[in-house]
Amino acid sequence: MHFFSVVAAAATLIAGSNALFIPRNIHVADFRLYGGEDCFAGNLGVWTVIDDDFKNGECKSLNDEEDGAVPHSLNLTDINNGCTLTAYTDLKCTEGTTVLAPQQCSKNTVGYQAWSMTCDYKE
Repeated sequence: MHFFSVVAAAATLIAGSNALFIPRNIHVADFRLYGGEDCFAGNLGVWTVIDDDFKNGECKSLNDEEDGAVPHSLNLTDINNGCTLTAYTDLKCTEGTTVLAPQQCSKNTVGYQAWSMTCDYKE
């Protein structure tokens, strides 16, 4: 009788632990946006990129519909190994290409309009 109680408890524990598994998105990168050209003035916040946010080479807009603020400098605070983040001065990701380097200020007088990312582990 005791044996069956132990087996039943183990089965319940295994079934319960499977129900608790929640897949999580992979954090890929963070970059901070600034309205000024010095990566200091006009802090516009941090953009966090997770694996579901992009496809390799996909062009993503930096436009803020609410206030229309255009970032003139970007600081890549962290990025996963094997990934590259690129900023552009147009919305089609064809002009003003800047590959961002970690912990360095990238600035542009025109302002950045879009970004794209590639990671060697993604299709």
